[in-house]
Amino acid sequence: MAEAVFDTDILVDHLRAVRNATELVYQVRSGRITGYISTITEAELYAGKDQDDEKKNMLMAELLGLFEKVEVNSTIARSGGILKRVHGVAVTDALIAATALSLGCKLLTRNVKDYEMIKGLALEKPY
Repeated sequence: MAEAVFDTDILVDHLRAVRNATELVYQVRSGRITGYISTITEAELYAGKDQDDEKKNMLMAELLGLFEKVEVNSTIARSGGILKRVHGVAVTDALIAATALSLGCKLLTRNVKDYEMIKGLALEKPY
């Protein structure tokens, strides 16, 4: 079974009914992919303006329930801080990258340019 950390953009695309993103989520639901998300992704999703809509909020909670959530522990926080300092990436992106590195998983993202400078980070642009 494949394992991957999902960047926030993939989940946003699924919530916006982007077919390719929904196909990836289906692979998580069916057990073909073990999907992980950083708790940073969870925060980013709940910060979205659509979350005032109760129906959309319920759909998002169901989506998040499919993924293994990885909390930002001290090791990930330190690694993320170093990635931010060295590469100048946004703190949120640095923490998501540090999560993937800590798990030894590839990071699925459409925003490869935000991460490509990070050595040792396996990236995949799935669509």
